[in-house]
Amino acid sequence: MATLETSTLTVTIDAPFERVAADLGDPTTHPEWATEFFAGPTEPAGEGEYVVPVPLMGGRARYRVEADPDRGIFDLYLASVGGEFGPPIPVRLVRNGGGVDVLWTLARLPGMSDEQWEAGLAGMELELQNLQRRHTS
Repeated sequence: MATLETSTLTVTIDAPFERVAADLGDPTTHPEWATEFFAGPTEPAGEGEYVVPVPLMGGRARYRVEADPDRGIFDLYLASVGGEFGPPIPVRLVRNGGGVDVLWTLARLPGMSDEQWEAGLAGMELELQNLQRRHTS
């Protein structure tokens, strides 16, 4: 069985765990800080699912979040419109004093070039900085 290359990016946010967890558990807020990936707001698509513009996926994509905010567990799912959801993108929150550490794990998909992988990691770093600013300003 083959494994994928992964990278876990982290950011420490000086804000209450509950506030950051509530934000991550609400997919409608993600385009406000995940501006490197999403190109516009979410639109409800029923059953906790949303449609959102994602240029890297060729246009509109389906999006959902399965969350246990009390435990800081968030699994994000993406699919092309009409396609099946892929494996979860795991996001975890760890209490850190009065703040929180956000751990975001990305997997390098088969066929992804080195340039695409590095660009994806750089974009995620920017989005985590946006999330940090969102909660500490």
